[in-house]
Amino acid sequence: MAVLIGLFLVFIFGIVPMVVYALILWWFDRYEKEPLGLLVAAFLWGGIPAIGFSLIAQLVLEVPISSFVSPLASDLIGATVVAPVTEEVFKGAALLLLLLFFRKEIDSPLDGIIYGGLVGFGFAAVENVFYFVGAFTESGLGGLALLTVFRAFLFGLNHALFTGLTGLGLALARTATRWPVKVGAPVVGLLLGMTAHGVHNGSVALGGELCWPCLITFASDWGGVVVLVGVMIWASVQEQRWITTHLADEVERGTLSQEDYAVVGSSIARLVQRAHTLYSGDLKRWSELGRYYRLATELAFAKRRLARFPGEKDTEDRVVELREKVAAMINVQ
Repeated sequence: MAVLIGLFLVFIFGIVPMVVYALILWWFDRYEKEPLGLLVAAFLWGGIPAIGFSLIAQLVLEVPISSFVSPLASDLIGATVVAPVTEEVFKGAALLLLLLFFRKEIDSPLDGIIYGGLVGFGFAAVENVFYFVGAFTESGLGGLALLTVFRAFLFGLNHALFTGLTGLGLALARTATRWPVKVGAPVVGLLLGMTAHGVHNGSVALGGELCWPCLITFASDWGGVVVLVGVMIWASVQEQRWITTHLADEVERGTLSQEDYAVVGSSIARLVQRAHTLYSGDLKRWSELGRYYRLATELAFAKRRLARFPGEKDTEDRVVELREKVAAMINVQ
């Protein structure tokens, strides 16, 4: 019975915190929620293919490395170089696929961070389970509890940070007008993710023998999280500005009313309006309002992209399509 309880706690402590973090990250997307299917796919990619491919690559690379250096050096190289490179490459592969096949869903830097963060949380959830099983097997509930504090809480945002940097780079490439940014941003984002990952792993490995690397671990990890959260807040403010700017003329067109325009441009007003509808028990209208706000936001983002990339045929068609859909729902509000 004790073993079953321990294994149950392993899965709870390993997965639930990452799911909670993922939901908080999803909440940051105030104006245009990403498709649920893509969000779940990003999380699952991190937890299954990314971990599987990373483990295989690490096992293959471990053989030649261990044959040329000492075991201690091999472990350090594996932790600071091999693991960060392989894991960030295979986690980033999901973001590359997203950019190739669902690029219209990436409208701002915030989208890249959200998708990258979800891949990271999926990876961390499954990796936590592996580590927690080992801790419980070796040290019982005490060892499991101690490792949970570190991996699920103190450093629970790490993988989301690392892959979020890659996602930010890809999103900047998608939205940039200059070719140096389009080419360089994904590379820089991936390298930053690998570097942050390597610094964390290296400082943790050295922290077993020395005390000062622990300070580097906290500074790099939480410093990176603070910077990325700052970027997310900035991106959210920018999204609000895009909405108010690019929907202003839609009031004159009759696509949406002045009252709708005021609500669509405010995340708080949206929340209040939908909460009031939900409180009244009108679930259908609550759902329709969510769709209405999302379509209006997508229209604003598409118009912004068209302003930055004039003559882009698929964006022109999308603006026309979205305008018609928003106009058709004008009475929802």
